Amino acid sequence: MRTVSFQGTQLTPGQKARLQQQQHLKSFMNPVLAEQVETTLAVIELRKEQGAKPDQIWFFDYESHGTVSMAEFMGY
Repeated sequence: MRTVSFQGTQLTPGQKARLQQQQHLKSFMNPVLAEQVETTLAVIELRKEQGAKPDQIWFFDYESHGTVSMAEFMGY
């Protein structure tokens, strides 16, 4: 196993600012996202208790069977 050491590695001022901004946003976003997830899960549990069926997310716009003939392909 190879050991890599980054001692003495310096960040540029732009990298430092970006890192600080990411850490600030991360500390801000976590409580907000956690609250949204909890709210969503509570709504889902409530719907399950009421016996509501889940929303249909996927549906077919068009479904064909078999092979398209050359005449249909050309528009005849």
